[in-house]
Amino acid sequence: MTPRAADTAIRLSLDLPVPAEIAWSLITENAHIARWWGGYARLEPRQGGRFEERWSNGDREVVTSGEVLAIEPLVRLDISWADDDWLGTTTVSFAISEAPGGVRLALVHDGWDVIAPARRKELMANHASGWNGHLRSLAAYAAMLAIT
Repeated sequence: MTPRAADTAIRLSLDLPVPAEIAWSLITENAHIARWWGGYARLEPRQGGRFEERWSNGDREVVTSGEVLAIEPLVRLDISWADDDWLGTTTVSFAISEAPGGVRLALVHDGWDVIAPARRKELMANHASGWNGHLRSLAAYAAMLAIT
């Protein structure tokens, strides 16, 4: 994974040793999402479909929710993204492109300028860390699928 953080975007990418069809299913099918992200994340992979992730932050449950903004099978998935204690919505984009031995998955979590600067840095750092963890799990899961 190659992390890059700009003032209002988190940019990560990783190569997966699977064809685009498999990579697409890994980010759009709930059975696969549960294996690398967790069973607490759900996606309706269609234009206008809902996304929801329920997770714990210490002793409180947080709900991250969004909507599919754009979907181009095998190429791109864009969803809106906001935690229940935010004012404003960001955007998460997954893009799949050809790479040697499989595909490259690029993730951009953008639009952080809607968050007040005093809180933005902490939220971006937390989300960059979370995305890195999820993508490490995705890479391990894809590698397992590639050898079976």
